[in-house]
Amino acid sequence: MKQTFPIPFHQKLQNETVLGPFSKTSDTNMIEAMGMGGMDFIILDLEHGPNDVTTLGNLIRACECSDTTAVVRCLRPEQIGQALDLGARVVQIPHVNCAEDAKRAVDAAHFAPLGHRGVCRYVRAAGHSSTDKQDYFSRASDITVIAQVEGTEGLKNLDTIIEVQGVDMIFVGVYDLSQSLGMTGKTEAPEVLEALKSVVEKCSRKNIPVGTFVESAETTRKYRAMGIHYLCYSVDVGILMNACQNWCKQVRL
Repeated sequence: MKQTFPIPFHQKLQNETVLGPFSKTSDTNMIEAMGMGGMDFIILDLEHGPNDVTTLGNLIRACECSDTTAVVRCLRPEQIGQALDLGARVVQIPHVNCAEDAKRAVDAAHFAPLGHRGVCRYVRAAGHSSTDKQDYFSRASDITVIAQVEGTEGLKNLDTIIEVQGVDMIFVGVYDLSQSLGMTGKTEAPEVLEALKSVVEKCSRKNIPVGTFVESAETTRKYRAMGIHYLCYSVDVGILMNACQNWCKQVRL
């Protein structure tokens, strides 16, 4: 199997906007269908979803089959290396509250000299050792690390977080942010929007793309105009539920 190393995900966002959902299913058909439906990426969620390393590999394959970028949200440092070994090119790290949190994520995601990711070429990402090992190790760190800032502490420390070498993108978790601001669930409250704008302004000075969670086409357009190019639209099970609900309403009139 010949391995290819595409342009890092975060570099694409300098010129384009991407859209994709969080996924909380272990069904590869669901993953493929969303990719074939036009989603640019799918976040395979190891924090709130039902998956682990034993199911993750096939979900990444399903993304590849539908020409969709697999983003893996990793809750623990060891999951980062496992996701990358399985062929993921993008990892998203929740609850990054300070520069030290960001450094730990980068350290787990990169081989030396930037990090200390466990070294092994007998993994899917290296074609199960069919890829030239020097080529693999020299290019395997062309990945994307997304630091997820979700609370007031992370916002307070954002200036130092984005200075960490290897932090390629910032994702603002608006639900946890709303809770941190004392207005749980009010993701479009003025205080949340102001926080988003502040993040975009600071990150734009360093050419760091910003992402966030959206639940409607109107909000998606508004945030895109704000300069947010990584737009995570809802969750697969919620999208399916809404489609079924809308269909049932139409036919039962």
